[in-house]
Amino acid sequence: MKKAIIVMNETHSLLPEQEKILGMVYEGFDIFPVPSQGWTLDEMLDKINELHEKACKEKLDIVFVSPIPLMIRELTEMAICPKGSGKRRYNVKLFHNDRREKKELPNGRIIQVVAQTGWQLV
Repeated sequence: MKKAIIVMNETHSLLPEQEKILGMVYEGFDIFPVPSQGWTLDEMLDKINELHEKACKEKLDIVFVSPIPLMIRELTEMAICPKGSGKRRYNVKLFHNDRREKKELPNGRIIQVVAQTGWQLV
């Protein structure tokens, strides 16, 4: 089994079901914390290169818990080996959940939130 780098905002935490899934797929993982205020574009490009180098060197998958579109796009492209071989240096995955739960706010307004269960690693 492989190990993974988990990209996650520092204010978020893994849900029990997400931890269980990671434990079934990976023998271990490290958290790559994203500051709550995010990064500038230049900082993000540096972090993309840092993650790419680490994933290649240590043969790690990169898993996004907190979606960061630019990083997902760039790392997915960088993961593909050159010369059209179709092989990948590493996998870029993310947690997906299409289940929603209704939640009533103190003011009586009802909103939809992502469910605690129903997560998939895709």
